[in-house]
Amino acid sequence: MKRGFGVAGFAAALMAGVMTAAIMTVPAANAEEKVVANGELLRIQEYPGTILHFSQWVAADKGFCEDHGIRCEMVKIPSGPVGLQALAAGSIEVSFASTEVTMQAASRGNDVKLIVGHSPANIYTLNVHADVPRPNKDKGYPAVMQDLKGLNIGVTGRGSGTELQARALFIGAGMDPDDVTYIAVGAPGTAYPSFLARQVDAAMMFEPFGTICRLQKTCGTLVDLVGGEGPAEITSLNGAFETYAARTDFIEENTVAIDAFIQAITEATAWVNDPANFDELLEVVKGRFTLGEEIEDSENVLRELVKSGAPLYGAEIDRTAVKAFSDYLIQNELITDPVDPATFVYAKAPKP
Repeated sequence: MKRGFGVAGFAAALMAGVMTAAIMTVPAANAEEKVVANGELLRIQEYPGTILHFSQWVAADKGFCEDHGIRCEMVKIPSGPVGLQALAAGSIEVSFASTEVTMQAASRGNDVKLIVGHSPANIYTLNVHADVPRPNKDKGYPAVMQDLKGLNIGVTGRGSGTELQARALFIGAGMDPDDVTYIAVGAPGTAYPSFLARQVDAAMMFEPFGTICRLQKTCGTLVDLVGGEGPAEITSLNGAFETYAARTDFIEENTVAIDAFIQAITEATAWVNDPANFDELLEVVKGRFTLGEEIEDSENVLRELVKSGAPLYGAEIDRTAVKAFSDYLIQNELITDPVDPATFVYAKAPKP
């Protein structure tokens, strides 16, 4: 079903035992044995109103899941913490979040592991409403963070990766992260109407939020984390930024299905990265997402979003970056004990 992203109606429009399986000996693209499960259903978290799901959409729609004997079903959940709650409750089998959100859950005793990567590098931008005074606009980070003192910052959910990264930006700028108020506004589909209504003055978000507000001249980009801006403790996280996770008990009881999912996502990611597949990829995205008629020249805008987004996907998980996440969370007093990548990352998760 297509979901609209027009200005009018944005909020509505965007928003037991081990499984048996046959393992074939046909070589996969990564030279490993091809894993084929037995038709198991894997429900995968999807953020409503976002365009950052190329790999899982392609895995489902271009036959990679089917080829590996699994059924991939998307479940719309608006934030990482809520997704992890659904994972713990058994409402989904695969969650999707920034690695620090999943790591915090693991540090609190939630027995969860990273299984495959989504996007190695940061996907966030901190955007500020065009009407907000910006005396430090030309000074760059960290000076620009002073312009937000006392304002409301929109994040997908309290405790989400977007909030954690926003707080880290303030800390890196030598400010108190509680100099602002964080307000949960959901994924871009609901965040943007809140932004337009000035319920929030700025937002730490991901695409297509930034592109839409720039095109409509409603915002400016304060800090571009996608482009590498921000403090070293954030840039050091590149290599394992957004990841998929599953419960440890589910992995142990359904190893073949999880291994099949890893291969399906890995192959789908390689397909997404290949420029030769651009036209087909665009059609997949159109089947799952649309900007809406209210967006001027929406067809070309969507093409540019797909073109710029496709190279950013990666299935590998850099264990060094995972260690950097642990150090980052300890430094910011968000966890107390280090998280070991050897236990937090599934052994068969792809490596760089």
